[in-house]
Amino acid sequence: MRLSSHSPLRVAFKIIHPKVAFLLDNKPLPLPLGTVLLQGIRAFLNSPAALTARSLYVSAVPAVVLVIWQASQNTREGNPLFFWVYLFIWCGSFFVTGYVGWPLARTALAAASADLSSDRDDDWWVRDGFVRATAAFSFTVAVGMVFLVIPGLMVLMIYTFYPFLIIEKKTKGFMSLAMSAELTRGNRMRLLVVVLVMAVLFVPAGALFYLWEPGLARVLAFWVLSAPALAVAAATVAAAYRILGSSR
Repeated sequence: MRLSSHSPLRVAFKIIHPKVAFLLDNKPLPLPLGTVLLQGIRAFLNSPAALTARSLYVSAVPAVVLVIWQASQNTREGNPLFFWVYLFIWCGSFFVTGYVGWPLARTALAAASADLSSDRDDDWWVRDGFVRATAAFSFTVAVGMVFLVIPGLMVLMIYTFYPFLIIEKKTKGFMSLAMSAELTRGNRMRLLVVVLVMAVLFVPAGALFYLWEPGLARVLAFWVLSAPALAVAAATVAAAYRILGSSR
């Protein structure tokens, strides 16, 4: 939905947060897909070891959840309460993802920026807002992907820049989601193409996971193979953010 220049919601955004007002008043330029992919690769090559190492931490979260699911096969068949326990673990993993994803997001943004360091200190409340926003974002994407793939992709397109807005502009958690929605306005279909290209990188990890027999080995293979794909994807999204942010 595009807001008219005099709509009450646009006026409210301007009053509440001047950074959102800046985004609202600037017409979006088309996102150059080739440039995004090229700069994403360059950003990854700027810091491949750090990005991959931090991606291993993030991809370890779903790997641990999968290990718990496989290890509890006998328990879940005979215990009706296991569903609720596992649901609690599944939801809790979104908050854990926020904590372990914070270093990855900072490293990715620094790799895509010429004048930004991933070692700078940030206030604790900035990271706290990142964790809350990540939990909400991850839960929404997961639910959208489980029930209907299209809603999950829409959430990815609209809110994908929230980590970098929190890191760079120190916006509050949920305000960063609103700012990401405005920043992606007019380029969401192009961002969908970027998301689909990045999804191809996860095909080897996903294929190996579904083709192998259930066991710890396939979870470890999924964990190891998904980390480099996640590192490239994070760097590419950071590059897209940097390109769109500089054009506003």
